[in-house]
Amino acid sequence: MKVFSCFAFLLMIMLSTLAFSQILVGPVAGANYSWTSFGNKELKDAYRVSPVFGFHVGGHVAFKVQKRFFLHASLLYASKGRLLEGKLDTKLRNSVRNNYIDMPISYAVDFKGKIGRSKEFKYFLGIGPNISYWINGKGTLYDTDLEENNQGELSYKTAFKKAAVNQQPDEMIVEQPNRFQLGLNFIAGMVLEPAPRQRMIVSVRYELGHSYAAKTNGIFLDTYFQDPLQSRNQGFRISLAYLVDLKTEERKKGKSTIDKRKSR
Repeated sequence: MKVFSCFAFLLMIMLSTLAFSQILVGPVAGANYSWTSFGNKELKDAYRVSPVFGFHVGGHVAFKVQKRFFLHASLLYASKGRLLEGKLDTKLRNSVRNNYIDMPISYAVDFKGKIGRSKEFKYFLGIGPNISYWINGKGTLYDTDLEENNQGELSYKTAFKKAAVNQQPDEMIVEQPNRFQLGLNFIAGMVLEPAPRQRMIVSVRYELGHSYAAKTNGIFLDTYFQDPLQSRNQGFRISLAYLVDLKTEERKKGKSTIDKRKSR
């Protein structure tokens, strides 16, 4: 609840400092295709990273700032991850799924396009920050140590800041997690208007993480392998949002008309 309150507070600050002529709100959902990247050459030489599929669902709001300029913001529950395979330990295979609360914000510019001679449509391009909170995670691990101990694939969950003496066999301890993470997102989308004051937005977003997942590696009980968490989230997100116009512009016009009548 504290995390949701924090994200809501940030959104309220943003709204309170700006006046918008048009506000559209509605649900959004879609698919993620994510992985992590290393900044360290030694880690790149030791591991091979592959993307995995996930999902996201939540709410979206779009604010009209000027004639062609919109501010887009979402509050999402998102599943991200990656598949890590060893180049030195060829038995190593670590598949991870992490759950996040994401708040991508983007400042976008609308354009008009044409299909054929008469069919028009709108599309937009944007850029902005991405704020994430790491809720939890789980995964499966297999490596040479587990094989030598006659153990099968290990299913585990992530435990944040837990003392090593209390660790369970099915846990990966992260002593210094970076649960709040920052990044940059680039977005492109197409806008459809199925009915008056309604919009459907199909968008593709690229997330480029800036923060590492943790300052320390993930530690296991039954293997010497440590999950290298000095890595950043990256990935693509395809979304479908259905938005309804709150008619703020119309209400403002009505209010100004009433004020003029009162002044007479």
